[in-house]
Amino acid sequence: MSKETMSEGTHKVVLKGYGDLDKGKYYIEHALAELFGVDDKVAKKLLELSEEEPRTVKKGVDSKTAERYLKALKDTGAKGEVIDTRFDFSSLSLE
Repeated sequence: MSKETMSEGTHKVVLKGYGDLDKGKYYIEHALAELFGVDDKVAKKLLELSEEEPRTVKKGVDSKTAERYLKALKDTGAKGEVIDTRFDFSSLSLE
């Protein structure tokens, strides 16, 4: 089994708020709004909420696709992260 086959659908990309503040919040909001095809106010709210708690942008993708999404987020000036979900046990309970 190839490495690419093993990583298929095992990653998610999360938005973690404003990243490069040298660009200015308005420009980050506007670029993110264009990327997602939403209003600037929606993008601003999403960025503010994701500062408090990261928001999933894309899930169930391979590592290369996840990295492309992350690059697109970072190009807007937002902060993001790729998370490998193969070993995510957060939904399990010991009860």
